[in-house]
Amino acid sequence: MQVNNIKPFLLFLAILATSCIKSYEPLISSGDVFKVVVSGVVSDRDGNQTVSISLTSRINSPEPKPMPGCTVTIADIQGHRFPMTDLNDGNYHGFISPSYLVKGNAFLVEVTTPDGDEIISDNDPYTTGPEVDSVFYTLKEIPTGNPNKSTKGIQFYVNLDAGATDSRFYRWEAFETFEYHSDYLREWYYDGRLHHISPPDSSLRVCWLTLMVRDVFALSTQNLAENKYTLFPLHFVNNKTARLVYGYSLLVNQYSLSEQAYNYWDQLRTNSTNEGGLYEKQPLSTKGNLRNLTHPDQDVLGYFGVSSLHSKRIFVSNVENLELEYISPCTMNPLGQWGLADVNPKLFPIYLLGDFKGWQPIIMAKSCVDCTSLFGINVKPEFWPY
Repeated sequence: MQVNNIKPFLLFLAILATSCIKSYEPLISSGDVFKVVVSGVVSDRDGNQTVSISLTSRINSPEPKPMPGCTVTIADIQGHRFPMTDLNDGNYHGFISPSYLVKGNAFLVEVTTPDGDEIISDNDPYTTGPEVDSVFYTLKEIPTGNPNKSTKGIQFYVNLDAGATDSRFYRWEAFETFEYHSDYLREWYYDGRLHHISPPDSSLRVCWLTLMVRDVFALSTQNLAENKYTLFPLHFVNNKTARLVYGYSLLVNQYSLSEQAYNYWDQLRTNSTNEGGLYEKQPLSTKGNLRNLTHPDQDVLGYFGVSSLHSKRIFVSNVENLELEYISPCTMNPLGQWGLADVNPKLFPIYLLGDFKGWQPIIMAKSCVDCTSLFGINVKPEFWPY
């Protein structure tokens, strides 16, 4: 793997935008503003379950608003009830032993909002599913608007190998973690006084960032002869991103679904594709399995489901035959005519280019010396092998 390290004055977020995650603002009508959104999956993983409740917000600021203060209970068709604890951040936590998740059982959620509205979901049946068969990637080139150019990168896939008695409906979640570095160590900075750090501070040189891939991946094998599928496409990571420079990891979660749950997720996928992007911040007005008993005319968004859950993690480094065209986010600008005296105190501290011999009249962006300024953390994940 070759790396062509180009350093124009671009922001790190622009790098992310050119990779596998596309920007998208869902088309939410004015009638959808301030609707309740309920989402949660009862899984057989370890017994810990979470239900999230929020409100859709204004169209020009599509950040969901968490809704604490609800009373939330999960119930199964066998008469068991599992009250959830309010974490005061819109999340409600509880424990349901995997022993309750057996074929023939089904679960629903009951919510009482702070305003007294009673919300309930349909029962969603538990279905079994296999272990994740395999997750892998291949080199790929994607056409661009210029017929003489293409975007190179790696395309991820998952294979499914389920049994005859397993679910015929699945979805996958993908979480990517990658390592990235600041270009320089912290050595010279100015905060009204000039400081020299010796030896240079390397504690903010290496960071890791984990992001959820915001695509919807849903599959039905109902019309296939066997409950199997090969080369189901996940996401694409291009060669211009920082993701592939120092190491990349992909965690894939595989959920078995009921047919109703599959129809919801597939419609969500279709809607997001038709609008030319990915749902990122709050759900589209896709009909789920929840309803408001107090005010039947008020829609409730989201879906409450039950799944078997299996996961697989893979690691990627030094991709053969892929030249990286990584664009560094580190930008530099010369000091003004009056040097350090020109610097606005509101910008303190500023970082200066230099070495053990001295500093130069060049201001470096914080991202040049502090990797945490690009939203990652400087603590290596326990699973990181490099």
